Amino acid sequence: MSGAMGWSGMPEQQPDGHGIVEPSTRIAYLVRMLANALNQQVEQALRPVGLTQAQLAALGQLAICAEGWLSGAELGRRAGITAQGMSTALAGLQSRGLVERGPHPSRGRVIRVWITEDGRRLLERAQRLTAPVDMRATALLSVDEQRQLREFLLRAMAGVGVQAPGTEETA
Repeated sequence: MSGAMGWSGMPEQQPDGHGIVEPSTRIAYLVRMLANALNQQVEQALRPVGLTQAQLAALGQLAICAEGWLSGAELGRRAGITAQGMSTALAGLQSRGLVERGPHPSRGRVIRVWITEDGRRLLERAQRLTAPVDMRATALLSVDEQRQLREFLLRAMAGVGVQAPGTEETA
């Protein structure tokens, strides 16, 4: 690599003479590779409790929402999955008694979803099971580097128009 800096502040990537750059110089490639590895490890960690990642995300968002409930559509947005995918996830959670659903008292077609006590207990167990995945991913980083990585990821997400739930004041 040359010492010249590109428009992004990163060293310019040197193509191979045909306009091809090394994939590992691309942030999107690295994030995708990390996400794939993390997804596989989280799925493995969730097997003992029989949850999918979408279900884990739904339970997590329901457990922390100030209103005590969210719509399925809002849960899908917060989890980054389609309404159909969230509907499937919620059906599985409801069949196990981990969430309940019911009509909104004043907003016609809106279906409210809230977490049950069984759902909270299973969420706590699932979070304990998946915590080692985060710990392995950041084991080679100092506490300050972990904080910086989180900040950098939130800013990169904002750069592509995505905001993590609960980060309104920090992103």
